[in-house]
This record gives sequence, C-alpha cells and structure tokens, in this order.
Amino acid sequence: MALLLLCATLTAACGSSGGDDSGGGSPPPPPLPPAAPVTNAGADQTVQELTVVNLLGSATDANNDPITYAWTQTVGPAVTIITPNAAGASFTAPDVLIGSPQTLTFELTASDPGGLSSSDQVNVVVQETAVPVTISGILQYEFPPPNASCRGLNFSAIQLRPIRRATVQLLDASGLNLIDTTISGDDGAYSFTVEASTDYIVRVRAELKGSAWDVEVRNNVDTSGSPPPLEQRPLYVMDQPINSGNVSNPNMNLLATTGWGGSSYTGTRVAAPFAVLDTIYSAIQFVAAEDPAATFPPLDAFWSPDNQQASPTDVDSGDLPTSFYNGQSQLFLLGKDGVDTEEFDDHVITHEWSHYFEDNFSRSDSIGGSHFIGRDLLDKRVAFGEGFADAMSAMTLNDPVYCDTSWFGSNQSGFAVNMENYNTSNQGWFDEVSVFEIIYDLWDTNNDGVDTGSIGFGPIYDVLTGPQVSTAAFTSIFSFASYLKQQVPAQAGFIDALLADHNIVGPAVDIYGASELNDGPGTPDDVLPIYTDIALGVTTNICVNSQFDNDRDGNKLSEHRYLRLTLNSNRVVTFNMTANPAPSQPSAGFDCSADPDDPENSEHADPDYLVWKNGQLFWIGFSCEPNSEISTTNGLLGAGTYVIDINDFRHEDEDSPAGYPEQVCFDFTAN
Repeated sequence: MALLLLCATLTAACGSSGGDDSGGGSPPPPPLPPAAPVTNAGADQTVQELTVVNLLGSATDANNDPITYAWTQTVGPAVTIITPNAAGASFTAPDVLIGSPQTLTFELTASDPGGLSSSDQVNVVVQETAVPVTISGILQYEFPPPNASCRGLNFSAIQLRPIRRATVQLLDASGLNLIDTTISGDDGAYSFTVEASTDYIVRVRAELKGSAWDVEVRNNVDTSGSPPPLEQRPLYVMDQPINSGNVSNPNMNLLATTGWGGSSYTGTRVAAPFAVLDTIYSAIQFVAAEDPAATFPPLDAFWSPDNQQASPTDVDSGDLPTSFYNGQSQLFLLGKDGVDTEEFDDHVITHEWSHYFEDNFSRSDSIGGSHFIGRDLLDKRVAFGEGFADAMSAMTLNDPVYCDTSWFGSNQSGFAVNMENYNTSNQGWFDEVSVFEIIYDLWDTNNDGVDTGSIGFGPIYDVLTGPQVSTAAFTSIFSFASYLKQQVPAQAGFIDALLADHNIVGPAVDIYGASELNDGPGTPDDVLPIYTDIALGVTTNICVNSQFDNDRDGNKLSEHRYLRLTLNSNRVVTFNMTANPAPSQPSAGFDCSADPDDPENSEHADPDYLVWKNGQLFWIGFSCEPNSEISTTNGLLGAGTYVIDINDFRHEDEDSPAGYPEQVCFDFTAN
C-alpha cells in the first residue's frame, strides 16, 4: 500500500511515458475517522465588578465540519450570558463585597454535525472595583538634647523632630521597582495615592534634593580594598514595609530611632544621618531667608559609626583627624560610640557647614589645622575662619551656647562655650573667641556690655559675599570689619566699640590691620606690623616664630608673616628667600633630592612662600632646602598689589628636632 500511494502521488516519475491516461487517475484518500472538535474556552481572567467581561472561546475540527457553540455557567452568582451560542460571548460582572472576590466558572461546548462534542472551562474572578487610597503620615527622628554643660547626651529627654524636605520613595513589596517619589514637608509630612490592600515599601532617603540645594549623607567607610569614589559610597535610607489597606490611612508615621539601649547603643542608629541632614537644612534655610535666590553647590556629608579621631588619617576605615570640612564640598563627622559622636551636636555640624558656606559663597584664606577655643593664638586667617564658623552656628541655631558632647571611656563628657560671655585673656585679632563674640554680637538683639545694637545677618552676608571675596588682603577680622563699616556707616561706632572690647583697633581699621597695636600676651616677637611692605630690588630680613605653638601645628600667631608688594606695571619677578642667619648648615654630601628621608633634612630651615593677588594664588615657592634657600622666577605678574605668606616648614614638621629654634629669620628679595 505504501508503494502504491507513493507512486500514485508521483505519477510523472512512476507511470510509463507517452502512455494513454484516459480512464486512469489517482483514487481519493480515505476519509478520516470521526473526531470531536477541540474546544478552548480562553484564558482565566480577573475583572472588576459591574464591568462587561468578554469570553473569548474557540474550537477546531479535524474534518473541517461546521461547529456549533454553547456557553453555560457552572459556578458563581448567576449572570446573563450574551450570545451564548457563539464562540465569543459576554456578560456583566456582578457586584461583590469588599474583600470577598467571587469566582465565576463558564463552560464552552463545541459540537459537530455528527453529534460529537467537547467542552472546556474558564474561571473569571470578580473583585471589588479598585478605589485608590491615600497613605500619609509624619516622618520624624529622635533627637537627644545635651545634658547640662554639654556633658554628654540626655537620652531620657528624647525630642521628636520632623525629617524635613527629605526624598521619600514608594517601592513595590520587592523593593526593586520605584512606583512614586515625593518630598517631605517642613513638618515631616508625606503622602502617596496607591492601590488598596497592596504591599509596599516606604523608603526615606537621607538627602535634600531641590532646585537650589543638593545634600546627601553617606557612609564613608569601605574596607573592601577597592572602594568606589566617596561620592558613590552608600547613601543612608530608612525602609518601612506597609500595606495600604482598604481605606485611606493618615497615620502611617515613620520614626528614625537612635538605637540607644539604656546605657549604650544596642540597635541600628537610624536617626543619626537624618539628624545630620536636618541640621544642614536649618543652615540652608538661615541663608535662604536672607537671600531667597541663593544656590547651594552640592554637598556630601560623611558620617559613620566607625568614624573616630585617629592618626594617620584614613577616611576609608573611619580614621579622621577630627570632624572637618575638606574644601571640596565634603564634610566628615565623627560617630564612634564611646569616643565622640557628632550627629546630635548641631553646633559642630553647622560649624563645619559654615566652612562650606565661606568656601563657596565668600572666600576663606584659612590654612586650617588644629585649634582649641579659648586657648590658642592663631594665624589671623585661621582665627577669622574658625570664629566666623562658631558665630554662624550660633546664628543659624539661634543659640549662643556652642555645645560639643563627647565620651571619656564609659562616661559621656563634653564642653560648652557661651558666645555671649566667653571672654578670655588672649583677646585680639588672633583669637577665635574674639572673632565669634564680635560677629555674634553684631547679629544678636541682646544688649550686654558694649553690645548695645544689632545689624542683623543682612550686612554680614553682603560683606562676605561681596567685597570679602576679592579683598587684596588675606581674609581676617580686619578685612571683614573694614568692609562692614563701609556697608553700614551709621553703625561704625557700634562696630568700633565691639572691636575695642576685644583689644582690636577700630576707628582707623583697614583691610590690612595697619593701625593694629595688639601683638599678643606677654612680650612676643615677630608679630607686628601685620604686613611688611617690600620693594623690588630691596632685601628685607623678617622673622617667623613658633613661640605660641607647642604642638607643631604650624598655624599659630607669628608662624606665618605677611609681605606686601605693589607693582606699578607688568613685569617678570624673581623671588629669593634665604635663612639668615641659618639655624644650621647641611652636612657634607647632603642631597635631599636623592634621599628625602635623610634625618638631617629636619635640621635645616625650610623656607616656603606663597604669592597671592585678590585671593588668587599666583606662585608657590618651596624646596627641600639643601642650602636653606629658595629662589624662583615667576611668570609675568600684572600691575597691582600682591600679598605674600612666608613661613618655615620646620615649625609644622613632626620630624623637626626638639631643639629647633622658635625664631627663624629670612632674607626675602623680589627682583
């Protein structure tokens, strides 16, 4: 049979050529045996109540016989089927109760003319119409205020503060898919419109995102060996799984807790990054209230429970010199439990933020370094920068008591500084305390002593963002006070009185402090005049002195001296700085370039100088001093006034021998 069928279908190949085909031909294939149609009632569905539901059935028949259809309902509340004798039918879903979906089952039967048939079923789940609900609430964080005299934090008097202007995200239950985003209000309120009875995650991000600001609080610690850039380190978030329920819920509040367990931290310190964020927002709002058009460059704040004061510094492991601002729109805060935690020390945070403000809105010539309130006599640039940051923190928080809590073993400790009455015996232009008391008294409305007025923040802000930015002098209380008197001439007497109260000459003050007579306590050398004028071709002998620096910080009064050079025309200038007399002479064969770690390197003066004009650095002169001398030729310098900072690096070199002299003198020549 197989062979015959094959030849029957291939007659051209199997038949005789040229033969007579009349009366021949292929027989038709035998008919297929009878078979029922194959029925498909369609895919199961989930639908909303009172909606029209389409039933999409189909059937196939092997013999291509005509098919008839019949829909019937077998399960669920009875409904009327429209066109029940067609492949496609429909019905209106019944009304169901909230939370009680109903399953309706329909059966489709397909039949052929011979009476053969088959059936298939489809399930339709009818549920209550999805009515959107609102989930909303208040975001807060726990804030422990300081104890009396700032001796640690009072966890028995927790305050609940709103998490203001933070990014709030709505994610699905997996946490992988973002559904919606909003910003919390100044009262910490947030709100989302969502589907009822659905699981979600509400995520609060420790960031401020707006058209005028961009702040993120991140964890700087990464000991993986190949950490990402700091700006890509993990951002702190707070997650809360929720179910939206069947009705709107205005009480879905979220609270970031401290993690305090009664005598130590025992839980996750969720509140910490939000406390940091909220303090920064307060500082932003203080400035924005004066200048609504102010735009704040992006800022990253780095906090970690592993951050501690240590040397050497390694931010990846949490070893910091202290809490600090690095001049690159990044600030770092201590957080080590049992050592020093800064997240709730809002004065400390606003102090560091104020360095960011001065760096980005004004100008800071501060050389930084270690300083201690009320003890140190500082380089005038450091004194102004630190004093301003102290005063700014007090103004921002409307609280004159600068509070810094810490730990001493298992006991909490700290210190408080009241900017209204923290006078010291070391008052002057070199004193951080004098600077912050003057600036704070200019702002506050409390009358005490010579503080009989207030100019508010406006003139202070205008000076800092105006003439202070391009002052020809180094930034100091002199430049600030001089410009402020020009800004508010009617308040000149008030300003002079505050300056005089801190032993600073006021009536004839100029940006250089040329009339200043206060050279510090005792009978110090090498302090005045603050600026020494030099002329081309004339050698000036001037001394630097570490007499007020016991720790080789290199930022104390008289360790840096200031020169002033005025050029009447453009010209190329060569600067030469040589120790005279030299503290010591190099040993035979000394070659610091070949062996920079030679211990004798620290026995010789290391002259350094920096040349500035209106806040712009034009030239740095430094060497490894084989002859205690440095000579460099600058490029073309334009006409104008230049200020030059000179110092001996040995005064901040940890390897300098114990007997290295406090006073070192240099011949400085500009040709």
